[in-house]
Amino acid sequence: MYDYQSLIHKIDSSDEETFWFGAASKDRIKKLETLLQLSFPNDFSAFLEVCGGGGVVESEICGIENNDATLARGGTVNYSTNYCRTDYDLPMELAVIFLKDDEICWAIDCSLQGKGKVVSYNIFSKKTEQVLAENFYDFFRVYIEIRV
Repeated sequence: MYDYQSLIHKIDSSDEETFWFGAASKDRIKKLETLLQLSFPNDFSAFLEVCGGGGVVESEICGIENNDATLARGGTVNYSTNYCRTDYDLPMELAVIFLKDDEICWAIDCSLQGKGKVVSYNIFSKKTEQVLAENFYDFFRVYIEIRV
């Protein structure tokens, strides 16, 4: 259904330097959902199961590092989402998948209305600005294609 392995192989075979967090188990993904009070779309959960998060160095996608959903340090969905909720009033239905220099914040809309869309959240105006992709898989496919 979601061919993350071939996309990862494509970027790993390129000149880009990559780093992956390591596969996350289903129970650790459920643990993270419980911690954040969210329900991830299937395509994002499948991504976490395959590689846990990561990607091109300096542009990694947030995830679950070392199969530990409770880790709260930069680069994890747990840390990035809670940090943006506390400091930037991130809506509860968003899960941060990319946070760069306290300027760029991309998140998955986990609400029923959002249907798993990847959105840009403006941390200065504290509102969602635009839809970047209709779903995480499309977002990740483009993430890879623009780098290879």
